[in-house]
Amino acid sequence: MLSLEEMIERLSARLSSALRLSFREFSKTKGEASEVRQGIIVSFLALLELVKQGVVKANQEHKYGDITLEAKV
Repeated sequence: MLSLEEMIERLSARLSSALRLSFREFSKTKGEASEVRQGIIVSFLALLELVKQGVVKANQEHKYGDITLEAKV
């Protein structure tokens, strides 16, 4: 399981190379159900931290829809 700091670095790196990314695509993990849930939670917390820092812009067009992440340049 990755720590929050590691997940923030991983998400930042993915966005720096892609500039736009689907949260669903980024948070895909394989393993047991509990590991998958933990991975999604840590990914979401990393996303919230990067939005708070002003590094990432997040947009969700529909209720319960996928979140689109964009690097702020």
